[in-house]
Amino acid sequence: MKYLSTCSKYSCYVLLMGILVVSSCNSKPKVIIADSDSNSVKSGVASVPAMVTRNVQNNDMHEVVVEEILQAERYTYLKVKEKSEIFWIATTKLDAKVGETYLYQGGLLKTDFESVEHKRTFDKIYLVSEIINANAHPGANSQEGHNHPVEATSTEFTDIKPISGVVKLSDLITHKQKYQGKKVVVAGKCVKANYGIMNRNWYHIQDGTKNGGKTCDLTITSNENIPLGANIAFEGKLVLNKDFGAGYVYEIIIEDGKLK
Repeated sequence: MKYLSTCSKYSCYVLLMGILVVSSCNSKPKVIIADSDSNSVKSGVASVPAMVTRNVQNNDMHEVVVEEILQAERYTYLKVKEKSEIFWIATTKLDAKVGETYLYQGGLLKTDFESVEHKRTFDKIYLVSEIINANAHPGANSQEGHNHPVEATSTEFTDIKPISGVVKLSDLITHKQKYQGKKVVVAGKCVKANYGIMNRNWYHIQDGTKNGGKTCDLTITSNENIPLGANIAFEGKLVLNKDFGAGYVYEIIIEDGKLK
């Protein structure tokens, strides 16, 4: 019994010492971007200790203006301004310019963020996995007069094959309240395509019809891969007044479009 008691005390002592050593090692967390490969030190990237608290910035769309840029071997640090707040973000290598506007969602907050390459420690910084130039955003529909409307294409639409159940874009836009929240089938020519923005592809289609004297143009989000200029038919849910944040509001849009 004495032997077991002694062993138990010794085990507790070893465990306690282990905890103190770990705590000491992590007293100044180097919280950059988790990276376990051999280039971590060279690129100024340190592994994230398991004990570091991970706080996520709200998942709204953030619109920021670049005020300062620090380039690393594989990463880009951006000092940005969002409204009246100024802070740093880090993302994968990016050819950014001061004064440009970028959009991103989320962001992992790190404190005592140490850049070996630049020999500096940021009090706090947000790690951003995906960021896009605001000019690359797919824009909105021409009927809204908002953001970057798509001009009418000069392409003839006579080669678009008729498909049963298709709703003409002019009818869809004129009677949008009738179709709100419903699955509809639309067809037309892809006149604009943006790929991989906010984890989806963005397409503008036109079918040659007009509304209020303007060529009808409809935005569709989808995971389908469609080439620019293709004649296509999509089925998806019609959504009105969709707000993606950062001022990008769609008066009418079809989401999660599937090819017909």
